[in-house]
Amino acid sequence: MLNQQAREKTIHLNKLKKDLADNEERAKVLQDHLKKVEVELKNTQSLLTKKNEEISSEKHMLHLTKRQCERTDTQINKLKKTKIELQDRLNSIQAETFTGNEKLDQFKLEMNWNQDELEQWALASRQKEEDNLTLEKYRRQDEIKIKEITLTIERLTIENNRKTNEIDKEITETQSTQIELDSVAEELRKAHKDRHEL
Repeated sequence: MLNQQAREKTIHLNKLKKDLADNEERAKVLQDHLKKVEVELKNTQSLLTKKNEEISSEKHMLHLTKRQCERTDTQINKLKKTKIELQDRLNSIQAETFTGNEKLDQFKLEMNWNQDELEQWALASRQKEEDNLTLEKYRRQDEIKIKEITLTIERLTIENNRKTNEIDKEITETQSTQIELDSVAEELRKAHKDRHEL
């Protein structure tokens, strides 16, 4: 009877020892897992900080690029206005030249061709030619200015389009980074939750 109890106690003791060993092994596994989770949590927090810094930097660059585009748009509009003004001036000069030539032709038809009148006509003709040369000089100068402004507008438009493409690219990259950041944050929350459950 006593031997039977001793055997039962021994069996029970061995079972308890086995359970204790199993629990100790499980505790060791859980501690190892906790250390890994803590390391992963630290790495994830570091990555999260870097991603936040990247997003802040990208937002700053995006703001600067938008401001540059606005300045370029203002400059283009100013140059377009100047081009219109110069074109109006050129049209006015051409109209004056046409009117002057018409008057000169009319004068030729109406004048009496004696010597005095011929000399007066020659003097008026020379004066009109000088006026026409001056008007032509101004016309050419205005044409050159218009060409320069047109080229500048084209260059600024190309630059503005390039900046707009940069903005679109920055927005896409920022959105991509935000998605990555959300994913990292979700992993961080999951790791934090797993740690608490342990």
